[in-house]
Amino acid sequence: MTKLTYLSVLLVATLCTFCSKDFNEKKEKTLTFSVAEKIPVTEPSGLDLSFDERGFWIVSDQNSKVYLIDSWGRVVKNFKVDGESLEGITVINERTLAVVLERTREVVILDTSGKELNRVSLDLEGGLNSGLEGITYDPTEHKFYILNEKGPRLLITLDENLGELSRDTLNFSKDVSGIYFDTSKKILWILSDESQRIFKTDLSGNPFEEFKIKVTQPEGITLNKAGTKLYLVSDKTGSLYVFNLQ
Repeated sequence: MTKLTYLSVLLVATLCTFCSKDFNEKKEKTLTFSVAEKIPVTEPSGLDLSFDERGFWIVSDQNSKVYLIDSWGRVVKNFKVDGESLEGITVINERTLAVVLERTREVVILDTSGKELNRVSLDLEGGLNSGLEGITYDPTEHKFYILNEKGPRLLITLDENLGELSRDTLNFSKDVSGIYFDTSKKILWILSDESQRIFKTDLSGNPFEEFKIKVTQPEGITLNKAGTKLYLVSDKTGSLYVFNLQ
């Protein structure tokens, strides 16, 4: 190898190193933390803003209850769901909700008073504590996006009648623990408890941006419709965390 060829190879390698470093730095970002508040829900494991954005719907893994709390953190109502290990909740419209049960791999549709409207069991295997972890809803296409925590990590898409449309394997994190459908951008925000990361993905679960977070055992995620606030709940601390988005 001539001296000129060697220098050319070295220059290319150096540029690739800097490009790779710059790409990784751009890919992983941090969120601007605003505040954390204790909430009157034990082991909160799923989160969504209410339809009017004046409060939050939260599920408890500890007692299989659904809670509506107002913006001051006071319980407005609560009701019990038939089943164990509630792990996710999403608002369908002003009158209807959907939740997932981890152990039995079930999706349940309820009205906002707790009356059950529909229930299906998904064909999934694995450990009892590695099942369904999150659910979100696309109100335009009338689709549900559901997470299976691990063993395997999956993104499952259902139609409005809870019929399965697709399932995609997720390989970007140690587990998946929460999900939110971004109506304005038509993307998903996927939360990982064990990796302490939030990932932006397309609707097939392919990540294109990630955020590092310092929240212990985060298991629920939602955004406001304006896209200016991001909210997380921690199963361990029993707190609601608020982050500002650009």
